[in-house]
Amino acid sequence: MAQDLRSYLDLLKRKRPEEFLIVSREVDPAYEITALVVKLEKEARKRPVLLFELLTTYLRAMERPIAPRLVRTGAVKDVVRTGKDVNLLDLPQIIHHEGDGGVFLTSAISFAKDPTADIWNCAYNRLMLKGRDTTSIHLTLGKHLWEFHRLAEKRNEPLPVAFVIGAHPAIALGALAIGSVDEDERGIMGGLFGEPLELVKCATSDVVVPAHAELVIEAEIRPHERVPEGPFGEFTGYSLGERQREVVKVTAITHRRDAIFQDISVAHLDHMLLSTIPIEANLYRAVRAMVPSVKAVRVPAPFTCFVSLEQRIAGQAKNAILAVLGADLYMKRVVVVDHDVDVFDDRQVNWAIATRCQPDRDITVITNARGSDLDPSTKEDGYTAKWGIDATAKPSLAAYTPRHRVPPAVLERLDLKDYLP
Repeated sequence: MAQDLRSYLDLLKRKRPEEFLIVSREVDPAYEITALVVKLEKEARKRPVLLFELLTTYLRAMERPIAPRLVRTGAVKDVVRTGKDVNLLDLPQIIHHEGDGGVFLTSAISFAKDPTADIWNCAYNRLMLKGRDTTSIHLTLGKHLWEFHRLAEKRNEPLPVAFVIGAHPAIALGALAIGSVDEDERGIMGGLFGEPLELVKCATSDVVVPAHAELVIEAEIRPHERVPEGPFGEFTGYSLGERQREVVKVTAITHRRDAIFQDISVAHLDHMLLSTIPIEANLYRAVRAMVPSVKAVRVPAPFTCFVSLEQRIAGQAKNAILAVLGADLYMKRVVVVDHDVDVFDDRQVNWAIATRCQPDRDITVITNARGSDLDPSTKEDGYTAKWGIDATAKPSLAAYTPRHRVPPAVLERLDLKDYLP
């Protein structure tokens, strides 16, 4: 399978032309790109239709990863800029939301190695431009790249890193995998491709990156240096204020000829769908390890997870809550329902909470836990409380007050054409 963004876009244009829109007029990168996404989202009201198939495919890639393969060169090395030729200001200077502190690169996928072991990590990290060769970086507290940088910082060493902009969706989805620190996201990318991800060595470090990417920013995260970062409108729907963040020094920019620059409109459909698929797959895997009868997992909102399961013994709903909270740092609220409730229908989930839950019995609160540093409700970055709601029927669904229904035979024989013009 072709491993570059262009081939994917060509495939999309051929197979789903109605899903590929070309903007034929000039757009101001300050606000107008995000505004266009918002208008399309509200007026077109498009929604994904392959969610369950994607979940199955992603689970298979996580369970059967394919190791990457190093190749001599690739299209991402068509143009190599180092030294004085490095200039981040040549990139599109996109301002996403009112109140943003400046220009942010939102689609940068980091590739980095643990400085003490042969363990690699890939993740999305926003970058705020600070000059021709300098950015700040938002490292999520407690996550893997944050840990890599702390290990390097203890040695008074910079952490070599590379940021990929413009990648095949399999690479993007693999980078969003949530698992153990020694689980290589590059293998999940290969599992999604069905073949090894092809990598090339950077020009200025030993970091390896996808050979068929559009653009790569080679850099290092400096030790003991911090600069103001933000404000920035994040996926939570809030514009979080200025903070001190780590400093990135760029050593090279390599790219394809006539490279495509990719941007993510943060907190809107392209962003939320991209991140939801891997999160749901990981949480499904985590719950399944505790409760094999899990039926579905959905992430409907920031820090929130809905789970449906066939509870066969008492306590499985509570185990599912603990599994979700333990599997994802960001998860803050978990609702577990019986398998007769569709977790993709908010009305049904709310009905289950209202009719199958007693707050003093079925709500679990965990205090003093580590969560997301993007949660604006916390007093201290990422230091939070979490809660779970057991909205399953007690003592069991079979023994619970029965739901009313129309006799199935009546529904089957009734034809609307006989009653309505």
